[in-house]
Amino acid sequence: MRTSLHLLALASVAALACAPTRPAATPSPVPSRQVTILHFNDVYEITPVEGGKSGGLARVATIRERLLTNRTPLLTLLGGDFYSPSAMGLAQIDGSRLAGRQMVEILNAVGLDWAVLGNHEFDIREAEFRARLGESRFGHIAGNVTDSAGRLFPNTVPRAIVTVATPGGSVRIGLVGVTLDANRVPWVRYADPVEALRRDITALRDSVDLLVALTHQTLAEDQRAVELFPELDLLVGGHEHENYLLRRGPGFTPIVKADANVRTVALITLNPDAPAVVTDIRFVAVDASIPEHPGVAAQVQRWVDRVFAAYVAEGLDPTATVATIPEALDGREATVRVREGNLTALIAAALRGEVPDAEVGLMNGGSIRIDDVLPAGAVSQYDVIRVLPFGGLVSRTTMTGELLTRVLEQGIANRGSGGFLHADNVTRTNAGWMVAGEPIRPERVYVVATTDFLLTGRERGLDYLAPGTAGLGPITEFRDIRRAVIDEMARRWPKD
Repeated sequence: MRTSLHLLALASVAALACAPTRPAATPSPVPSRQVTILHFNDVYEITPVEGGKSGGLARVATIRERLLTNRTPLLTLLGGDFYSPSAMGLAQIDGSRLAGRQMVEILNAVGLDWAVLGNHEFDIREAEFRARLGESRFGHIAGNVTDSAGRLFPNTVPRAIVTVATPGGSVRIGLVGVTLDANRVPWVRYADPVEALRRDITALRDSVDLLVALTHQTLAEDQRAVELFPELDLLVGGHEHENYLLRRGPGFTPIVKADANVRTVALITLNPDAPAVVTDIRFVAVDASIPEHPGVAAQVQRWVDRVFAAYVAEGLDPTATVATIPEALDGREATVRVREGNLTALIAAALRGEVPDAEVGLMNGGSIRIDDVLPAGAVSQYDVIRVLPFGGLVSRTTMTGELLTRVLEQGIANRGSGGFLHADNVTRTNAGWMVAGEPIRPERVYVVATTDFLLTGRERGLDYLAPGTAGLGPITEFRDIRRAVIDEMARRWPKD
């Protein structure tokens, strides 16, 4: 919370006149109560991305260590989405999925202080989720998340007061945080985020020097939060995968988000005694110019070795070259959730190629989790696993033209979310949707190759796309989608 400036007492002129003459003394600098927040969000990979050029938690550990070496009073925060999803998290080790175990160990080593729960923390099973909480040496803010009985999960709190020592004295930072309810599972209950923030801000605002919201929700919801609660000095968040710095609300409260997979981290300086509490905000590019912390890098490599061995045991060879691609394949969320790209076109074609009589290949952009660009050159099996970490089976079904049109229209309506749909052998014109260059006929039955996930009805606005729906035919399952993509890439671009 913002503190008022202290008034300076003035010495009387008469007293000064009577004082003996002395050499002017240089005033001692007043010790500062300045605090730095190191913030990052939406981390799915413990290793660098973009062919090693960007990211990497061992580099983040170096940034943090340098700040501490310079005696910077520091608080390290994470804006959610770190247990899942990742190619590593789905590997079977010692008879069970990792489900974020590798991420927790590395974040512990980095020195993370607090995280807010992200919606993808609930991709994993309840037992796995509780195990990850127990393994974490950092705290979790969960202002609006409880178990199905309304109880807090272990190692979570709705709010916290964190005391940071500075040269000018201790600074009490109040943390509040909420999570969007995008992943609804039976063992989790979400309360209204606005009411949760109201409750927790009211409980903390008279007991702290600074009030910081650590959230995992949409940018629009974050803007609403700072508009409703001007007591907030700062909001740092996640969910979006690109960096943002906005100032909103009556006090122009900063909203800060960094780039996913620690392509950048945000460094934010606050001083509760300054007229403007947030004194500096900058993004630091995490690239090859920052050396990896040796201890953390060694832990990362141990996990890589274990995961690769696990995939070999499943019959995959993560290091094997699948194809040599002539151009980069764009798997960034800013592409796959908004428009067709060369990677989405490839995967939709691979679906159709897996089903011999399919007329349409259909997939959701949210199944692509790499949020990265595969550079031109050799592509490994592990690259394909990173693109599609959830895996899943290719499924054959039929749809009437009426149902197919309805599904395609909803896919367009889902633009900007994981439910944005990509289709192969389908085009959209001013006259309407077409398959193989012919207008879709409502009564005609089309053979569609899609994913088993899309046929569960769990995608946004497509709850009707499940067995029993009028116009939807029987479902036949084929191979894992990653196998289909590997074969499609090998067919198009034989490896050198």
